[in-house]
Amino acid sequence: MKLSFKEGDWVDFDTWTTEFGVSGQSGINVSKANRLIVCITDNPPYEDDWYSNDQWDGIRFTGQGLEGNQKLEKANRSLKEAADTNTTIHVLRKSLNENGKYRYLYCGIFVLKTLPRKAEQKDINGNKRNVFVFNLAAKNGRLHDDVKNAMKQAGLKIRLI
Repeated sequence: MKLSFKEGDWVDFDTWTTEFGVSGQSGINVSKANRLIVCITDNPPYEDDWYSNDQWDGIRFTGQGLEGNQKLEKANRSLKEAADTNTTIHVLRKSLNENGKYRYLYCGIFVLKTLPRKAEQKDINGNKRNVFVFNLAAKNGRLHDDVKNAMKQAGLKIRLI
């Protein structure tokens, strides 16, 4: 798939939803026609965790479902089965710009490193619930330098573990 943007570029909502052919209405956006999934991180109330270690750069990405316990169905199942279905996972990091509007940093293609695990987080109402956490790693092991620089300039953290 040829995109008009590259890793490390900030894009607006209309651009990425149009180019990926997804609605953009959730944190996990699936396009079966294009065989891709677009994951949006830093999207409250989800507690996504960007990290870097000696093996790879990645994110502990919280599954879909705002209220109550999450289920391993629909978009969550699609993300879990991405490798089996030859579905590409793209990641964008959501952030406010200086004008208070949302923008999205294209972080590139990621792969599922492990099966999702269950964790406890608060839902949109502040109630404790069970969620699925997907361990996604940058496809080539490391985030592109342009992505790291854009994150740093925007004050977005990557935890060293």
